[in-house]
Amino acid sequence: MRELVPHYGAECPVAVLYRVSWPEERIIRATLGTIAEEVARNPIERTALILVGPSLGSEDFRTSALYDAAYQRRFRGRGE
Repeated sequence: MRELVPHYGAECPVAVLYRVSWPEERIIRATLGTIAEEVARNPIERTALILVGPSLGSEDFRTSALYDAAYQRRFRGRGE
């Protein structure tokens, strides 16, 4: 936090990701200014991926169609 706040600001979004796509997946979202408190309340004791950046605060993304069977791909048709 001390190293990142001067560059991104205390309000910059942060996500701490644990075992993403596993049944025990946990995602903690906060800001650089509050992430330490959130992780202290919900400790993660193993390796986690930490993402920091303004794009984490965006809410206007559509859901990925990468694994959607109905999605038309460039080199193959739907449902193939």
